Formats: sequence, C-alpha cells, structure tokens
Amino acid sequence: MNEQEMRDEEAPWPKTIEDLTDYINKVVDQPQDYGTCVYAMSLAATAAFHYAASKVGASGFQGECADMDVLRRTRGFEHAFLIRDLGNLLYPQYRDNFDTLAFDSLLAQNASWLKKEVQKMLAESTEFADPAVIAHWQMILTLPDEEKDT
Repeated sequence: MNEQEMRDEEAPWPKTIEDLTDYINKVVDQPQDYGTCVYAMSLAATAAFHYAASKVGASGFQGECADMDVLRRTRGFEHAFLIRDLGNLLYPQYRDNFDTLAFDSLLAQNASWLKKEVQKMLAESTEFADPAVIAHWQMILTLPDEEKDT
C-alpha cells in the first residue's frame, strides 16, 4: 500500500492473535518510505489496541482511558495534558470550550479546511441545522485563507 492507501485504511479488529500477527506483518513488512512507516506503526498499534480491547471486554470509557494512557506513555507526558477537537470550530456552541482569542485565532489558522467542510455541510444539512449554526458556517466562508510560508 502507498501512503494515501495506508492513511485511508481502517485498522481491523482481529479476533485471534494469529490474525493480529498477520496484520502487523502485512503493514510492517511491506516496502516503507518516510510517510508509510508512520501508518505502519499506527495501523499495527491500533489493531493491537482493538484486539486487546476485545479480549479484556473493555467498555468505551475504558478504551478512552487506555487511549490517553498510550499518549501519555508514547509522548513521555509527566503532567496533565489535553486534546482539542478542532472540528468543534465548525459549531458556535463550542466557543465556550476555547477562550475567545484562541477560538478566533484557530478559526483563522484553519480557514481553508474549515471552508471545505462548511461547503459540504451546507450542501447536505441546512434543512436540519440550527440558524445560529448556519450563520456561523456562513461567517467561516468569509474568512480569508490562512497565509502559507513560502
């Protein structure tokens, strides 16, 4: 698989240790380059995570805790940390989850991909979207694209 194919690959939920081993071998034994090795590691780890979760009968909450513990261990975090879903920038009701300056700054920094998502969402779901959400989406469409370093 090339990098694009690996990025789009869904990690399996192996039922047996043999299935897990076969999948890990499949993704790590193929020819690798700088980009594919990233996905070989993440796909193998995710498949192992899925296998272990099914074997121990983990709940969704336990899986989320384990996921955070994997980040703590692999990143060497010794103190508290947090993860922000920038997809929340698409909805005005999440503004309070960010301080106002951060929300506005993140909107500006992520304008290009946010605009693409908004265009898709406007095409698919305006009949069910709240008017405040639609107004927010329309505001996003007016943002200038972020400047790229050249």
